[in-house]
Amino acid sequence: MNSEDNYLMDREALGGFIDELIKKKYPSGGISEDLASLRARSMKELDDQIGAAIFGSLTEEQDAELNRLMDQDAGNGQIYQDFFDKIGLDLEKITAQAMDKYAREFLGGKNAER
Repeated sequence: MNSEDNYLMDREALGGFIDELIKKKYPSGGISEDLASLRARSMKELDDQIGAAIFGSLTEEQDAELNRLMDQDAGNGQIYQDFFDKIGLDLEKITAQAMDKYAREFLGGKNAER
């Protein structure tokens, strides 16, 4: 987990993914809002959706255990990976599905400018 600006995923990975979506949606650069604002908002939305997909997959007991781990966290990301491995949650698959869903919504949503 990445604590930088409270993002779950690495900001660089989020930014690269969002940059590609923006290029696809606005190939001629005709963006109706400030690019930096669109990028920041989109990164946060995507990160929130990934978090919801991951945490929404947990049972109440698993959520409570994860919260205990977070309270004890000394900056060791391995404890989270061990936790998710122990409960059999495939973070890569869940993340990829959330990113795919976000991309479809971003590119084909009602507000798509063509």
